[in-house]
Amino acid sequence: MNWSGNVSRVQVLAVTALLVALVAVACGTDDTSIVSGGGGNEDNPKVVRMVESSQVFTVDDMKAIGWKAQRDFVLEYPGTTVAKWGFLNSKEVGVLIYATAEDARTSGVEAANAQTFRREEDGQAPDENIDRISCRDAQASSAVKAITGAPSKAFSSSYLDPEVGKSDDILGLRCSNRYPTYNDYTVIGNMVVLCEGDGRNLLEPSTNCKELGKWLSQ
Repeated sequence: MNWSGNVSRVQVLAVTALLVALVAVACGTDDTSIVSGGGGNEDNPKVVRMVESSQVFTVDDMKAIGWKAQRDFVLEYPGTTVAKWGFLNSKEVGVLIYATAEDARTSGVEAANAQTFRREEDGQAPDENIDRISCRDAQASSAVKAITGAPSKAFSSSYLDPEVGKSDDILGLRCSNRYPTYNDYTVIGNMVVLCEGDGRNLLEPSTNCKELGKWLSQ
């Protein structure tokens, strides 16, 4: 399945140009990589960062800072050379790597906005075209565990509903409270990194996304 809808490349370029033009110092912080008005709202804040870099990143660069890759995303992400999710500092982090920085700032931004999208009426995830879902109860803890077949593993935070076919596919039950696992994202060079929030509340800012540029430059 291809996650992308009927958004034209011209529209994507226009949105990206607007995001880049809005890069500014956020309230009370000197983090100039933050994009002002990055797509969230008062009820569902989201932090988007654009970090300039001439480096061409590979999956090995993410692994070098401690990212532990798990699986490929289920949906298709046109133009990517890598599209995987994994864990960094015990939080889920998705990685989309493109051939060029321009691709990351256009196709990558479009993909990231889709994967962090929340419906205005209830803040939940859309019914389709979103890859990673967290099932949360009223207390913001995980309501559903997704369990693999062989070897057995339980993922209590992120929820995936793939087509069941192989013995090691992640299995799970549907939930009524469906939220995007990722809220913040950072675009750095040719790479887009999507981050789960630091706390149980998925809307909490992500340290992984905030510090990514520094870690990758060390």
